[in-house]
Amino acid sequence: MKRILSALLSIAMLLALSVTASAAEFPDVPAGSTYAQAVQWVSQQGYINGYNDGRFGVNDNVTRAQLSAILYRAAGSPAASGTTRFPDVAATAYYAGAASWAADGGLINGYSDGRFGVNDPITRQQVTAIFWRWAGSPAASAEDYADEASISNYAKTAVDWARANSIVPAKDGNRFAPTDNATRGEIALILYNYMNRNSQPVTPSAGNGAKVLVAYFSATGSTQAVANTIASTLNADTFEITPANPYSSADLNWTDSSSRVNDEHDNVSKRNIALVKDSPDNWADYDVVFIGYPIWWGIAAWPVDTFVKANDFTGKTVIPFCTSSSSGLGQNGQLLEEMATGGSWQEGQRFSSGASAGTVTAWVNGLNLPATSAPAVAETAQPSREEGRALVVYFSQPETTNPNNMTTEEDNSTVVINGEVLGNTQYMAQVIQKTANADIFRIEPATPYPTDHTTLVAQAREEQDRDFRPALAKNIDNLSGYDTVFVGYPNWWGDMPMVMYTFFETHDFAGKTIIPFNTHGGSGFSSTISTIRGLEPQAEVLDGLSISRDRIQDAERQIVD
Repeated sequence: MKRILSALLSIAMLLALSVTASAAEFPDVPAGSTYAQAVQWVSQQGYINGYNDGRFGVNDNVTRAQLSAILYRAAGSPAASGTTRFPDVAATAYYAGAASWAADGGLINGYSDGRFGVNDPITRQQVTAIFWRWAGSPAASAEDYADEASISNYAKTAVDWARANSIVPAKDGNRFAPTDNATRGEIALILYNYMNRNSQPVTPSAGNGAKVLVAYFSATGSTQAVANTIASTLNADTFEITPANPYSSADLNWTDSSSRVNDEHDNVSKRNIALVKDSPDNWADYDVVFIGYPIWWGIAAWPVDTFVKANDFTGKTVIPFCTSSSSGLGQNGQLLEEMATGGSWQEGQRFSSGASAGTVTAWVNGLNLPATSAPAVAETAQPSREEGRALVVYFSQPETTNPNNMTTEEDNSTVVINGEVLGNTQYMAQVIQKTANADIFRIEPATPYPTDHTTLVAQAREEQDRDFRPALAKNIDNLSGYDTVFVGYPNWWGDMPMVMYTFFETHDFAGKTIIPFNTHGGSGFSSTISTIRGLEPQAEVLDGLSISRDRIQDAERQIVD
């Protein structure tokens, strides 16, 4: 086993090193070339990954499915319907959620025959129209291209908007070339230009660089996570807007008509929320203030109102941001500005509740803030990641945590190491993590599985029969930072647990190396390796390592000796 795992680790590390080395510079994207800066940026943010051979594929065409996935990542992977309306979009495809999101938002519509056209290359005018819709379909006019007459009517305003805002690069001879297929290099540049289109210089009122504050109210931790990423990126101070009477989980239960938030929503007079502290120390010293909050009933959570009303923003640049699982930023930034005293209020940004650090950092970098004392930007991560390291992710379901008086079923699902009960796959994951010096992440369903064996077995079978997808408790925020991922799971009824399908369908492994490992009662991998290859067709899936539950107790000695 040691030889097998060592071989797998060697292969994985070589692949990881080769891809990581090209993350900053791809051999087909020379430094200083048209796409160089944009390609480096989209790669670093995880929006478009390079190939296993180290290339970016700058001149390769982009399909409709690929573009939907790219935009979906750039938008922060927001909640989607979870179902597919298109017959050519498999529910297990990595882009299924992205296609649903793009269609739901009117960005990429299906064909008249009902298909999405997943493998069809997308043209320059189609791409331009999609980004224009994403921007809200604004009115626009611009100088005509030499081939203006060949631009389809549906795309004319979009092309004008793109030219006026320097979104889509022109071809030689003042041509737009509307029916040319868009390449990966062009998509990288278009996305880069689009994400930075509203960048506005912020002029600090004093000092060699703007002094930045990130103030936020966070009810469940989502807004706090975004705030911390902004502060880390800019080396800024933070100030938590804290109600004097904190909100409990019951207070925040909007489904309960008698809860505190429902009562405050229905009675505006009760929204004047007293704070532990209205202002941070040295308020006058700050030049730029970010204000973060969750969305409650389409507006900023009202504890923020007290903070805004209590402080004078004159001479400061104010940048709102919000977190929401569905609602957009809307006019809540404008409403806050109306109740504020002074300040130059910017447009702001909405993030999904699980927005990645890379998405937040990309937005901050696009604001064109003046130089601060921030160090070179490094994506904050969960789990933490260093260059050249692998990631171990696993699902494990021990049926007990008590090492004493186990039933046969409980004993079959666990190992006891130094008095600690671990699930079989959990133990294997920890050994691999130690051997590979990797980071680790545990896959957990939002609703935990039962520990009673009979109930668990019945539920596992029912989920398979229904092709059910259990929701995840948490996603990996920074999967884009890893090139090699060990993925572990037990064998249930000759297949992966259905929560693993959810995991693969909500994470994009394109360009990565996947090394499966599993524990079993006699069935080995069954057909799960080919299943993973079908779920992640753009990843390199190795054959992996399978260990019987009868041998797992002594597996560490075989691996590390």
